[in-house]
Amino acid sequence: MRCVKGQLHEPDNLMPTQIIPGTALYDVGDIVHSVRGKWGIKANCPCSNRHSKTSPKPAIKEERKQQNVIAAISLSLRPLFHNKPSDLVPSTSTKTTDTAANPASSVLHQNPFSWITEFANPSVNKENKDKVLASTVKNETKQSSLFPSLNCLLAKPTSTLHTFNSLVLTPVPNSSTGSLRSLLNGGQTDSGQKSRPKILDDIFASIVQSKVPSDSSKRVDVKEAVGQSAVLSQEVPHSWLCDNRLLCLQDPTHKNNWNIFRECWKQGQPVMVSGMHKILNSDLWKPETFRKEFGEQEVELVNCRTNEIITGTTVGDFWNGFEDLSKRLKTKDGELMVLKLKDWPPGQDFRDMMPTRFDDLMNNIPLPEYTRRIGKLNLASRLPDYFVRPDLGPKMYNAYGLITDEDRKYGTTNLHLDISDAANVMVYVGIPKGEPDHEKAVLQTIEDGDADEQTIKRLVEEKEKPGALWHIYSAKDTDKIRQLLKKVADEQGHENPPDHDPIHDQSSYLDRPLRKRLLQEYGVQGWAIVQFLGDAVFIPAGAPHQVHNLYSCIKVAEDFVSPEHVKHCFRLTQEFRYLSNTHTNHEDKLQVKNVIFHAVKDVVGMLKTHESSIKP
Repeated sequence: MRCVKGQLHEPDNLMPTQIIPGTALYDVGDIVHSVRGKWGIKANCPCSNRHSKTSPKPAIKEERKQQNVIAAISLSLRPLFHNKPSDLVPSTSTKTTDTAANPASSVLHQNPFSWITEFANPSVNKENKDKVLASTVKNETKQSSLFPSLNCLLAKPTSTLHTFNSLVLTPVPNSSTGSLRSLLNGGQTDSGQKSRPKILDDIFASIVQSKVPSDSSKRVDVKEAVGQSAVLSQEVPHSWLCDNRLLCLQDPTHKNNWNIFRECWKQGQPVMVSGMHKILNSDLWKPETFRKEFGEQEVELVNCRTNEIITGTTVGDFWNGFEDLSKRLKTKDGELMVLKLKDWPPGQDFRDMMPTRFDDLMNNIPLPEYTRRIGKLNLASRLPDYFVRPDLGPKMYNAYGLITDEDRKYGTTNLHLDISDAANVMVYVGIPKGEPDHEKAVLQTIEDGDADEQTIKRLVEEKEKPGALWHIYSAKDTDKIRQLLKKVADEQGHENPPDHDPIHDQSSYLDRPLRKRLLQEYGVQGWAIVQFLGDAVFIPAGAPHQVHNLYSCIKVAEDFVSPEHVKHCFRLTQEFRYLSNTHTNHEDKLQVKNVIFHAVKDVVGMLKTHESSIKP
């Protein structure tokens, strides 16, 4: 048996990765209602008196089997996933009485899963099931989020416990191509008929996306919000960059970093942590050590100026020119190549190939509650051991610097976004020998990159070693950036195929003229961040970002899934499914639906475990 990568696998060694067996969803729904009643947690559904009852299970009779299954699923899932303000207070009307008397018929006509009846009906035209889901829908009705986030529940016991709804029922931008919530109600196909979405996918869509975002013009002053906590401001060493819009934590080992970090993180903002080079073993991350250990390995290189892939090369070819211009590979025209290592180390767990470096990184990585594989606020840690673990890194990003005036329009890594959160650590910065006037050129690139005065001060006065220039944008601005790139493509006479995406394709770099247009035409301003030696940049899931190396850099990144941004992970998983089959992001490599399910299950389990502590 072969997988999608063409590799052979023994059937006996395969295991299921996306199956929820038996009546698991029924049981979770029943338990959620039970613990709500016992803990006095305010219900987010009209059936708040159900804490002592169980969901009706599907009947055996064939003629009623499908309808009763749907009714039972809906009754179980509505308490978890439905979020209507009108449902917060149990109704005393006769309509509610009728609902209790005939739950199956009521649910089928009133709940958001009514499309399941049509999907399960054998008389439905089979061809309609396979049509592509419609993309243009109306905006959803704005709703209020009533619960705080999951991280409080996972991090430490409190006297007041809350549900997982706080995490998933938070704003998600509606794009011009539609929203996942609309698919639950049945999108319109090109022929005007309702399409039938896949049941499990859209049940999870109902969990993750249920609100429209607030007005994007109303920005939260995070510095002011953080400053309101005197304890946080006094105890945690930090500063502010990007004109007071970027939090920079200055002690990567401080135990209370996560408290101030999450105040910015929950707003979808990137965060920086400085000083990592002071606690890492610098000898492990030098170019010569990689050259000695892995120099003979064959690898593909990429010319950052042309995006051309260079084959027939070794790891040693790359490291030889890392800090020596005279040893760099050249094009046919004699021009020095600006290279980056492509997918290295490839196809292997970083821990297996570089165990010492893995331990050095993971023992010192900041915000371990989020970033470590077993971190309490890393939802990926909630997957059971028998699951195939998603590849969350660490991954290495090694590339030369782009210093000349002409190079400012190129990116070491073009604009893209990731399905998970990431912490990217600058572990080494190499200044090549033989590079004339490099300091002046780097300063000019930083200034042209819209860096703020405090960042420039780190270079000029504090003499820190700059590595890379980042531009990061809020996830809610993704559609505006996409619109600009499509407009530019049209202006240049390029095509925009429906199964491709200007951001997911990583084919564009926003240089200064494009960033100016983005601000003037769409009102979008990002964060211009210079990553110095020892800086760790935290990038939220779904946030478009690009990187321009100023000097030769060795960066190591660890991915994670935070409660604050799991909604973006799910949304991107759905987006990626509509890319071409050959696209690198087409597969669901994160298993986000499994992550959500098992996180909910663990939260409920914790509440059940501590029921004995409830005072009568």
